[in-house]
Amino acid sequence: MGKADSKSRTQQGKQQMPGEDEMRLPPRRVIHATDNTKATRIFHASLVVLLILLTMGIIFWYQMYGE
Repeated sequence: MGKADSKSRTQQGKQQMPGEDEMRLPPRRVIHATDNTKATRIFHASLVVLLILLTMGIIFWYQMYGE
């Protein structure tokens, strides 16, 4: 009886333990995803704004000091 009980307890313990794949954590880049798309969008928008301001500045400068 002693050996049979210990075997069944061992098998029950193994069945309850999660496997190695179930215990693994996701990769760091999944948990702490970077906001590259957001940063890229802000960068492109700032370039557009700077281009518009430069164009307006050149037009204004030409009207004030041009021929």
